[in-house]
Amino acid sequence: MAGTRVFPEDVPTLVDGEIVLRAHRLSDVDEIVEQCTDPASIRWTTAPVPFGRQDAVTYTTSVVPAGWTEGTEFGFAVEIPHPDGRRAFGGSVSLRPRGDGVAEIAFGLHPAVRGGGVCRRAVILLVDWGFRTLGLDVVTWYAEVGNWASRRVAWASGFSMDGMVPGLLLQRGERKDAWVGSLRATDARVPRHEWIVPPVLTTERLRLRPLVAADADRLGEMMLDERSRYFGGRVRGVRELRSGEAALGRAWEAGARGERYDWAIADRETDHLLGHIQLFDLGGLDDTEAKPGYQVHPDARGHGYLTEALAAVTEWAFRAPAEDGLGKRRISLTTAASNKASRHAAERAGFTHIGTEPEAFTIGDTGFDDMAVYHRLNPAWRP
Repeated sequence: MAGTRVFPEDVPTLVDGEIVLRAHRLSDVDEIVEQCTDPASIRWTTAPVPFGRQDAVTYTTSVVPAGWTEGTEFGFAVEIPHPDGRRAFGGSVSLRPRGDGVAEIAFGLHPAVRGGGVCRRAVILLVDWGFRTLGLDVVTWYAEVGNWASRRVAWASGFSMDGMVPGLLLQRGERKDAWVGSLRATDARVPRHEWIVPPVLTTERLRLRPLVAADADRLGEMMLDERSRYFGGRVRGVRELRSGEAALGRAWEAGARGERYDWAIADRETDHLLGHIQLFDLGGLDDTEAKPGYQVHPDARGHGYLTEALAAVTEWAFRAPAEDGLGKRRISLTTAASNKASRHAAERAGFTHIGTEPEAFTIGDTGFDDMAVYHRLNPAWRP
């Protein structure tokens, strides 16, 4: 493949509506500098720090052309209308052949054009070209763990999520854990499953919203609270968490896999985090049922917030899909028989105690308590 292409003459132009993949030009330099000095680019990419105009010139006139002529990296500029209406450089996408029909994909956008689906469309243009023209069988994707924007682009483009490799990536001399994904020529260029982003639900006093990075400290305080740990069960993945950031990552991971809804229970006026509520087991043996889990921050207990949040989540889950709900028939929950606060909240939220299993609920580090089982049925549900 080396020496078979001349830059820029052999760089094709790929088009999807207003999005154009083309050869890089010197006129792109100003926007390249803006992109590579953006905080998100500094955090997640290997662009040099500091990055100046001469770095952009070198990238455009030396690095990209060498990739084409040597066959080591086929890079395209993404041209797209910017918010001010002018068509200009909006990022770069590339394929890096690894041999045997495999190439790695890389992509990044200018901050002005992020968030509108541009990157997904550019990625699909690129991989289609790679499969068709380079004869690729598989395109791989790597991103540092925590780079959710990159992961969402890969998910939206049809890549599978194949796992995590510790220390795979090198960024400015430091090893980073990496997510790994792949796309085959025969794969559809659409998501393989839902990426759950919980809807915002409001009550008289509360706003249930997606968890955000600013919630980490309060989440950590809840997670390490003695009462929360005592009644929180012994799920290994939860017990091993050591920080609010880790708890956030676990929640976001479950959403990215389409497995669970996680809401912050926040004050409606101040957005102060009061607790956390989730809905899981969405597609178990009975896909008409779901189960909630919850915890309240120690300084927010005793005000009825959990009752209010649990009722809101349950009523939303009962709402028909045509009304943006889940259309569930039944919501069931279990709690330690001795957890009077949890039982009180469930009963106040309309749940019925339907049974107790002896010594079936784990408490503390080694103990067991009777498990109280509650449920609430959707009176409007129809098969």
